[in-house]
Amino acid sequence: MVSETFPPLAENLTDFNDLAAAEGLEAVRELIDQAAPTAPAAPAAPAWPMPTIGGTAPPDLQADVLPGVVGEYVGKHCDSLQVPATMGVGMALSVLAVCAQRRYTVEVHEGYFEPASLWTATLAVSGSRKTAVKNGITFPLDGWEHVSRERMRREIAANNATISVAEARIKRLELQAGKSDDAEERESLRKLIADGKANMPDRMFPPCAYLNDATVERLQMVLVEQGGRAAVLADEAAILNTLASNYGGAGGPALDVLLSGHSGSDVRVERASRSAYVKRSAVTMGLMLQPDLLNEVAGSNKFKASGLLARLLYFVPRPFVGGRDVRRFSKVPPELRDRYARCIDELMPNPMDGAHLPPRVVPLSAPALELWFSFAQECESGLAEGGALAAISDLGAKLAGTAARIALLFELVVSGPEPHAVGEDSMARAIALCHQLVPHARAAYRLLAADESDRDADHVLQWIMRECERTGMRESIKQADIHFALRARFTKRERLVAALQRLQSNGCLRHTVVKNQGARASDVWLINPRLFHENTFL
Repeated sequence: MVSETFPPLAENLTDFNDLAAAEGLEAVRELIDQAAPTAPAAPAAPAWPMPTIGGTAPPDLQADVLPGVVGEYVGKHCDSLQVPATMGVGMALSVLAVCAQRRYTVEVHEGYFEPASLWTATLAVSGSRKTAVKNGITFPLDGWEHVSRERMRREIAANNATISVAEARIKRLELQAGKSDDAEERESLRKLIADGKANMPDRMFPPCAYLNDATVERLQMVLVEQGGRAAVLADEAAILNTLASNYGGAGGPALDVLLSGHSGSDVRVERASRSAYVKRSAVTMGLMLQPDLLNEVAGSNKFKASGLLARLLYFVPRPFVGGRDVRRFSKVPPELRDRYARCIDELMPNPMDGAHLPPRVVPLSAPALELWFSFAQECESGLAEGGALAAISDLGAKLAGTAARIALLFELVVSGPEPHAVGEDSMARAIALCHQLVPHARAAYRLLAADESDRDADHVLQWIMRECERTGMRESIKQADIHFALRARFTKRERLVAALQRLQSNGCLRHTVVKNQGARASDVWLINPRLFHENTFL
């Protein structure tokens, strides 16, 4: 009986030899191949999609993005601490802005000016040596403040004594006038009181280079006391937390003084307890904070609506905690440290200069202006739907102006405190830095918008990428290995699974189960090979 699975090869031929003789051996083989059953093909694995990456750190900055001795020093300082140069670049920019703000203005073109104030935020986890990085970059400001206070100590004391005597005399005259019944005597005393108040000198205050924290009220008064200049350089987000907690009621945080200080506009405050009037206010910020703290602060709708967070330049260093060599130590050369301190000291103002001196206007040279126009057009095009800056449009809209500010600071380092114009090299450096900061801004914005599962997924992906680089194994990884390595963060299996599932939905991983001989099957996560061959972050 002929099997239904295998149909007859040829009718009326029952012997293989007869068939071979009739049609030839090759023909028989062809008929056999056609009649043989074909095993069902294994389904092809679905193609990997382009992964949506949030947890990959943006490319690290190099210290030579900063010009001259500033770049040299920041590179050596960060190397001595075993931290990426990204950790120091933002704080160095803020230090330069402290030197220049309100005293210099860059004229981009006719009718368009940018002040020198700058805001930076470096996002790094606990244990990243933020305090050491900050202290090593801000120390020239501490030295300037100490020397300036010593120079002005006697003059401030004399000024305060003069004011105290004048106030006591005026008070005595006021008491005398209040008791007098003689109209002519009262009028004479009134004139003496008016003259005493008119001739009273303005109160002098000790120079203050920067603060670590301040309330809005105190920042307003610092602007008054310091000739319209104020700065907050801190290794924590204290000022943002202060604003969010103390001023985050129904009206939201009071941010006007900060926003005015960034744009260089006037501050006019009249309250029952204080008044402050500052023309051309200038506020610089250099913050180093943990990402989760910034995420908490960003929860205020007033922060988002005001554009305060869009005015920050973000610096997101690659993860490095846990990979340092505790036995390794390299010292910054004393000669380099001294040259850096002299550079910053020469750019700082004379503490005796008055608050009403006009700023030095520094124009762009013709080549620098051409570079700026090209970059400004690039930024404008990037803001369009689907453009490179569309996802960070509020920050991107200010990027061209920021490039002009940074170029001014770079020119001061190169040319000293009396530059004639912003040169082409300074503008090219500033634009190159702004280009490199775009992926850092995207990373920061993701942190601001991410929920817990997103942040967990980012953390897991960072670890997987480092582990693949360490072992060279890029195909798959066991869930148990991930859980063991990250057990401090994922104390519960469910939380880790939620993060892995988020990575799967983003196209980074794919779950499978591998059977084990005599043991329970293992959860294994296949890794998208496109993570290693395509730069999907930028």
